[in-house]
Formats: sequence, structure tokens, C-alpha cells
Amino acid sequence: MSVPEETIWDLQPHTAAKHQILRRYLDAWFPILAKYNSRIVYVDGFSGPGRYSGGEPGSPIIALESARTHRANLAGELVFLFVEERQDRIDNLNREISGIQLPAHFKVDVECGTFAENLTAKLNKLDADGHQIAPTFALIDPFGFSGIPYNLISRLLSKNKCEALITFVVDAINRWLTHPDPQIRSHITETFGTDAAIAIAEGTGDRPTQLKNLYQQQLGKVAQFVRYFEMRDSNDRVVYYLFFASNSSRGHLKMKEAMWKVDPLGGFTFSDSTNPDQSVLFSNPSLAPLVSDLQSKFHGAIQIPTEQVETFVQDKTPYLRKHMGEALTQLESTDRLKVAELKSDGKRRRSGTYPNDALLSFQ
Repeated sequence: MSVPEETIWDLQPHTAAKHQILRRYLDAWFPILAKYNSRIVYVDGFSGPGRYSGGEPGSPIIALESARTHRANLAGELVFLFVEERQDRIDNLNREISGIQLPAHFKVDVECGTFAENLTAKLNKLDADGHQIAPTFALIDPFGFSGIPYNLISRLLSKNKCEALITFVVDAINRWLTHPDPQIRSHITETFGTDAAIAIAEGTGDRPTQLKNLYQQQLGKVAQFVRYFEMRDSNDRVVYYLFFASNSSRGHLKMKEAMWKVDPLGGFTFSDSTNPDQSVLFSNPSLAPLVSDLQSKFHGAIQIPTEQVETFVQDKTPYLRKHMGEALTQLESTDRLKVAELKSDGKRRRSGTYPNDALLSFQ
């Protein structure tokens, strides 16, 4: 991913697909959080100019339009923080925002500076005042790898109801991993929050995979749910990874739903690769990994409710409930699963269905 020098630039296909994911997720996130909180915050740490050269909206406009046009009544204060280093892009973003009629309860801050400095200052002030940050979703979408310190991201994720979607440009990190410049090496250490990343350069094996696994491990120290989505181009080269980190089971589910609904553009393919041994292509999914996981997890379990299986599928796999139903059908049709005729409420279960109170026995 080359860094554009122009104020505005062409929209790349992989970015368009990422924006689809963002829009679908925010369409779910805004009403969920707004229903129970009087204030929610959206942070775009590398906001850009707000629009591309072809007229396509950038991530700040996508976020504003998602909230502004949502069919749900988004009550309470919605705060949008857009951070961008270049003043020419700030000026363009302000012009774009000025053309949108925003509700009175939308508060928009466009700030010139770095993501790290800006968010650090805001968290410092909140901590000094003894205040908790409002529920926050942060889009952290840099062109490279500097300016996204792990300690700051982990600090945000440790706060209640805060989550992040991070573009992890592993190719750039791998290219600079052996650079002799100590400042570059310090940027890499800062990104991971450990010098274990530098040590990878001195070892053997697949360095990009080791770097990706290390970042997943680091995020997992502060987030209960960490998924990464792999984007490959038509030459099967990894473009980057999208890491989602959250402590919300529901947020985790909504992000998976957003990913399953996105149709990759321009020859790019998406997969959930959180388990490297069981990458799942969204465009042509196989249920074999899920069938295997269910057999392994629940082998010998007697009359457990479907709800228990669904929780496992939702929290521990890339699949959704509809996939679970298909996997259970495969298992039942091959006598690897027995389903009780009566549900836990004593009523008869309809054949071929798996309601939450159906009782499952894995052979």
C-alpha cells in the first residue's frame, strides 16, 4: 500500500471493500450502543480528506451518513472525532462535512495532528478528571505501521465498551524489520508493545505469519474477542489483515455478520484466518471446519441445549447461526448427532430445526 502524496486520491478496490464492512458494522453498532447509552463516540484515527477523486465517500462521511440516515432513532449525543495529520486534507474534510445537514445531537470534531497524540491527550484528561470514556468504536487505518502504538490501543480496549478495527499492514513491517535505523526498529517495537517482533527477524520460518500471530497474541491480552480477516489479491498475495478487537460478544457477532455480507471487489478475496489451520473463505465457504470443531468440542455431550452450541459458534468460530444449522444437519444426517424429540420445555421439536431449547447429543 503506497502512501498517496495528493490531497485526494483514487479509491482502491480493497479500500472500497473495507468501507463496506465499516458501513455494515456501524449500521448495527450505532443503534445497539445508542439505545443504552446517552453518549457514544466514533474515532477515525487516520481520517483522510473525506472523499476520493472519483467522488466516493471516505470513512468519515460513511460514518456520518450511517448515523444520520439510520432508520432507528439514535437518541443521545453522538460524537465523531476525525484526526488527520495534513492540513490540506483537513480543509477538504471540513468542506465535505459542511455540505451535510447534521442533527443537533451530532458533535463533530476534526483535528489536525496524529492519532496517537490526540487520543493519548484525551484519555489523559479523562483519567485526570476521573471520568470514563463513553462507549467508543475506533477505526485505526494507517498506510504503514507507525503511529499506532500498542500501549495506546490496549489502553483504549481496556476501557468499558470500547473496540477497534485495525488495518495491520504486515508487508510493510516485514520489509522494515531488519532495517538498521534504531528509530524504525523502535516504531516496530512500539506497534507491537514488545521487542519480540524484532526477535522474529533473527529467527527462521514465515516472518509475516509470525508477526501476524504476535499481534493477535498482544491484542488478546486486553480483548476477549480478537478476529483477523485476511485480504488477498488475485495473485494470492496478502494485502493486509483487518484486526477486530472487542470485549463484547455481541459486537464480535455483528462484525462477523458484516464480513459475511461484503462482496469483495476487484478480484480481492476475504477469509477469516483467526485459526490459521482453518481459514474460511467468505465467497465460497466450506462447513467442514465447523463440523469438525463441533465434533471435537462436544463429542460425548448428552442432551445439551442448542443455545450452548450457538454460544460456542458465535464466540469461538468465524461462522454464524445459519452455518451452525447446516452443520448440525450434516451431523444428524450421518448419525453423528441425535436430537431429542422433545425440547427442554416438553414440547415436540419440529424435524430438521434446531431451536435454542432443542436437546442435542453428540455421538
